[in-house]
Amino acid sequence: MVRLMIRAAGAVLVVAGAAGLGTFFSSRLLLRLRLLEDLRKLVFLLKGEILYGNSSLEEAFARAGGRLDGRIGRFAEMVAEGIGERQGRGFQEIWKAEMESLADLPLDREDREQLESFGGQLGYLDRQMQERTMLLYLEQLELAIGGLRERKREACRLYTGLSLAGGLFFVIIMC
Repeated sequence: MVRLMIRAAGAVLVVAGAAGLGTFFSSRLLLRLRLLEDLRKLVFLLKGEILYGNSSLEEAFARAGGRLDGRIGRFAEMVAEGIGERQGRGFQEIWKAEMESLADLPLDREDREQLESFGGQLGYLDRQMQERTMLLYLEQLELAIGGLRERKREACRLYTGLSLAGGLFFVIIMC
């Protein structure tokens, strides 16, 4: 009897763990979508500050970071602080150094490459080229966000369903 109860408890824990794994992957997908949307907001704010507010990069990042919440807002503020300190470093070096603070976020390799490329082109160009760089990055973000939104519901269901099915399959095999 005790043995049966232990097996039942183990089966429940395996299925719950599998469901938790599916929820984890679903939440990472939703967090990636939210991060890309925050990056889009950051670029819109930077565009407004640089093109219409005639702000320097330091001022633009500081103001944009103050308006945004979360990791992207802190990232922008850290970039502004890095520009202010300078210490003989160029903007690209500051950008790459601050991008390391985003290493634990669920961004794809392509997302990171586009973000790094955006920062690498932003610092040394004239205003017209900066605007074009921002518009190009905004287009890339729109494509990524649109793709994620299209498959969000299906992917979340798939993650949850497959993880539960896998957990149940494992329980059946082990019993």
